[in-house]
Amino acid sequence: MSNSTISPINSDLAYANYWKRKELLTNSPHFPTKHWWADSSFSEIEQIIFDRIKAKSTILDVGAGDLRIQQKFYRAGFQGVYHTQDIGQEFTYTYSTLEEIDQKYEAVLCFDTIEHLELRPGLALLHQLIDRVETGGLLVIQTPNARCISNPLSWDMTHLHCYSIHDLWAYLTSFGLKVEGYRVIFGKPSRNLIEKFSSLASRLMITRLLGHDYAANIVLIAQKL
Repeated sequence: MSNSTISPINSDLAYANYWKRKELLTNSPHFPTKHWWADSSFSEIEQIIFDRIKAKSTILDVGAGDLRIQQKFYRAGFQGVYHTQDIGQEFTYTYSTLEEIDQKYEAVLCFDTIEHLELRPGLALLHQLIDRVETGGLLVIQTPNARCISNPLSWDMTHLHCYSIHDLWAYLTSFGLKVEGYRVIFGKPSRNLIEKFSSLASRLMITRLLGHDYAANIVLIAQKL
């Protein structure tokens, strides 16, 4: 990590590197859209993630849930070590808490988890995850898009805080990570010409007239330098 790394123990992480983040936001990159759909095979965004980490020898999946991603990775041919962590009781995990983990991983995944925490605990979790990534390794975060026109806090009563992709990109970048991001649309791409035109019209209205986003989720892939 860079010299701007701030310890979660003695800092208010909500304001860590605050003006550096503001400066970064003046030149934030374009975040393309990719699709996600529920299927036994990879969706578009899952394929991108798998292609980035399939050669890694160790993976930690934090908030592993129903182990769906682990199963998809194994079916796709992943042959490395895949450890899981979750506080739930419905499935069997490698770890029940992060404190049990005493090693670093070449890739750490955290899908649909940080939104279940308030802002400061969520940021503290991000730092815990970064600490468990080997130098040169990847941290992959997936979470609802705070700018989505359909309020992500209304999807699940356990959602407590949502993140803008620009803010989360700037936050991770300010701590010395190299970050790429994607806005994620639920559902398969439209194939019918009428559906494509209708979708384009509604997206223009959502973004240009209402100032919101139509992408439901965001994904950030951050490399620890």
